[in-house]
Amino acid sequence: LERMAMSLDKFTCSLDAKTLPRVVQIQSGYYFQGSVYDLFGREWSFSNGELLKIIGISVTRLTAELQSEGSKTTTVDLSLDYPGLFRIVADKRPYTSIREIVDLVRISPERLGQPEFCSPIDLQLTEGTIQAMESFRLTALRTEHGDSHVECEVMRKDSRHTFTLKLSQPGEFYECDDDQFYTLKELVEWKMPKGRRRTVTWLCFPMKLVSKAQTYK
Repeated sequence: LERMAMSLDKFTCSLDAKTLPRVVQIQSGYYFQGSVYDLFGREWSFSNGELLKIIGISVTRLTAELQSEGSKTTTVDLSLDYPGLFRIVADKRPYTSIREIVDLVRISPERLGQPEFCSPIDLQLTEGTIQAMESFRLTALRTEHGDSHVECEVMRKDSRHTFTLKLSQPGEFYECDDDQFYTLKELVEWKMPKGRRRTVTWLCFPMKLVSKAQTYK
């Protein structure tokens, strides 16, 4: 039994969907929209001690911090169907293991689910050496005989070389630059690491995105 009080926003942002359903107990606070408690457009309060069973999470909107030189930061809410294409600014914070990447980043055989990373030091593997700062792509997560690993590939002189990394592989792994453009919906579904903010550019203006998740009882 976990006993740690936090806001519902913070809880849902850090929650791994694979751990659902989860039961939480209300300590205090108000609920504003999106459930049976939102009646006739009025704000309702949960009762202290009330239990909620969370069975699913979906992102309903994004909060964006718009930043430009010589002006204050402006915060706006964006719906997922907001028009336009966005380019990702690579996250400068490292991941400290392959497991951390797998836990926070969506990995899939589909094109949008194949992030690229690099390491500031050589990676000595049975298949060979991945050179320092050489970018490699994570293409799939596999589990065989209870042992999980990620399948990876690296391009060298127009040739594709594949290798595997165990989830326990330590090190510092940095997100590589991404020159592709994405819609907000694609960013939410594929490119928002759990618990991290995502900086993107749109019409040359940087903005930081924070997903807002709605929970269902």
